[in-house]
Amino acid sequence: MATEKDGAAIVRRFWDEVWNRGELSAIENLVADDFTNFGIRRPGAEAALRHIVTVWRTAFPDLLFAIEEEIVLGDRIVHRVTARGTHLGEFGDGVGPARMMGSMPPTGRRFEVDQIHIHRVEGGRVAGHSATRNDLLMLSQLGLLPGVPPMDEAAWRQQAPA
Repeated sequence: MATEKDGAAIVRRFWDEVWNRGELSAIENLVADDFTNFGIRRPGAEAALRHIVTVWRTAFPDLLFAIEEEIVLGDRIVHRVTARGTHLGEFGDGVGPARMMGSMPPTGRRFEVDQIHIHRVEGGRVAGHSATRNDLLMLSQLGLLPGVPPMDEAAWRQQAPA
């Protein structure tokens, strides 16, 4: 039987291998066949997750999620992360904030935001995910909010909590 510590290690591997390094082949070993993302379970969850990761990493080739805090409660692993990246590629339709705004051409700007992610581990694999992301701040930093001037990096770094 897997321990809470084992579940946390699985999710940390998921962050590192899949999201930070873009190793899509790791999804097969780390993610359950019936994986749900934001409460949505689709046939072919592995392919859907590959697509999501690919879109994010195409838009932000240097995408990095740094774990700032970890809380483990049974099969739930909560991470407060700092997400950061440079918008060097097209952010494709249907993923993240592009679900509402449509495809976003690269801006060359960086973003850095705090996020909270909750993963559920079952049978040694990540079986579920939900999150609270600050997409509005990210879009502001990238200069992608219509009618709102881009927030320069010095300004958003000054506003960041210590």
